[in-house]
Amino acid sequence: MAPLQKRALYSLAVGIVLAAAVIVVLVIHGDVPAFFDNLNSRMVLYAAVIGVPLIYLILVNISLRKPTQIDERDKSIIEQSRSIQWVIIVLSLAAWTIGLTEAYSDQGQVPIEYLNLIFMSILIISPLAQSLGIVAGYWSMNRDG
Repeated sequence: MAPLQKRALYSLAVGIVLAAAVIVVLVIHGDVPAFFDNLNSRMVLYAAVIGVPLIYLILVNISLRKPTQIDERDKSIIEQSRSIQWVIIVLSLAAWTIGLTEAYSDQGQVPIEYLNLIFMSILIISPLAQSLGIVAGYWSMNRDG
């Protein structure tokens, strides 16, 4: 397993755990405004918002800064992963827009707490998506031979 692939896999695993923690806390509260009123809940969200990109930077960027560990195949996979990352971000924003539009169409406005939640979720999703793209790139390259 290539060093970049291994680090991306670790980053993806830790990021999924942190993202799952946020989802569990949101489900427990059941209401986003109540979630933002609770300091402990917000701290879980802030930990994930800081933790996921930080873990990604620590694990993946360490590999990127060591030129002896990166070859042409790794560079190609990183470029492909950026495309996957942007597609996932755009799909996430589309899902938020459609979901919130449908949920609050009768009221004519979306509660402001959702703006923070959208922003923070994209900060969590972005490094997860690139790690997923790296792992998928290596899997695809190994499968194709």
